[in-house]
Amino acid sequence: MICLYIEPGTTGENELKFTTLPRGFCSNCCPAKVYRDVRFVLYTRANPDSGVAIERLKAGAARAAGVDPSLPSVIFIHGFSEMSPGQSGRNIVDAYLSRQDNYNLILLDWSELSTFPWYVIAVRNVKYVGLRLKQFIEVFNESGEIPIGNLHVIGFSLGAHIAGVAGKILGADLRIPRITGLDPALPEFSLNDTSNRLTATDADYVDVIHTDSGVFGIPISIGHADFYPNGGRALQPGCLPSDLVGRLANHVVACSHVRAWRLYAQSVRDERAFPSTKCNVWRGPNRQCNFSTDAYMGYPNTK
Repeated sequence: MICLYIEPGTTGENELKFTTLPRGFCSNCCPAKVYRDVRFVLYTRANPDSGVAIERLKAGAARAAGVDPSLPSVIFIHGFSEMSPGQSGRNIVDAYLSRQDNYNLILLDWSELSTFPWYVIAVRNVKYVGLRLKQFIEVFNESGEIPIGNLHVIGFSLGAHIAGVAGKILGADLRIPRITGLDPALPEFSLNDTSNRLTATDADYVDVIHTDSGVFGIPISIGHADFYPNGGRALQPGCLPSDLVGRLANHVVACSHVRAWRLYAQSVRDERAFPSTKCNVWRGPNRQCNFSTDAYMGYPNTK
C-alpha cells in the first residue's frame, strides 16, 4: 500500500486529517497519516548505521533517542522518490561523522509521501511535511533537547521547500538560524509564488547550491547566497551520457540534480573544496568574473 495524499484540516493539536486520492486514481493507495508517515531518525557516532527513531513529538523523546542538547543539530530532508536514508541521507550522515566535531544528525524520512511516480502529489504534501517539521522544532526547542539556536536544516530538491515551509510558519519569534537548499525543485513551483517554496526570508541565513537550473532545479537566486558550480546547470561534469554508460536511466536524467548533495557532502569533508567568487554575469562578452575567493561553498558558508 502506498500512502500518498493528505487533505487539509485538523483533528487535534498535533494531528492532521488525511484522506485517499479520488476513487480510481490509485487503487493501491492508503490513507496517509503525517504522525506515522513522517519520521525523524537520529544518527550519531554511537548509532552511525541504522539510526534511532525519535518516536514521538513529546518532551523527553529526543533525549531518549540519544540526542545531546549540547551539540549542534543538523536535520536533512531528502527529495522525491528516495527511500531513507537513501543515497543522499547516507552520504550526508557519513560526511558529518567523518569530522572530528560531533553532531546530532537527524534525517527526516517522508518517503511514504513522496513515492515515484506521483510527483504532483508529493509537491502537494510538501506543506504538510513542513508543518510536521515546524511542530518537531517547536516541541524540542521548548524542551531544550534541540535548541533552535544550534539548528541547521538542509533540504534537497523538494526537501528544500519543506525546510522553507517550516521556516515560514515558525514565524518571527522562533527563527531557524540556517537553511541550506540543495538544488531546490522547480517542476510544479511558481517562481512568482513564494508561499510554498524556499525563500531568503525563511531563516536568518539561507544558502543555496544550484546544479540543474531550469530543469529539475530553480534557476533564480532565492537565498542570501546562491552558488552556481560549473554555471549551475546541466550537464554537470561527469553527467554526459557517455560518462554514465551502464547506469540506470534515472541516474542519467537526474545526474546534475543530485550533484548538489554530492558537492555539499564533499564540502563537509573538505571545507576548502569549493572556493567561490561573486559574479553578476558569468557568460558572454560582458562577463564580470575575475576570480577571487569571496566565500567557500557548502558547509563552511555562513553569514
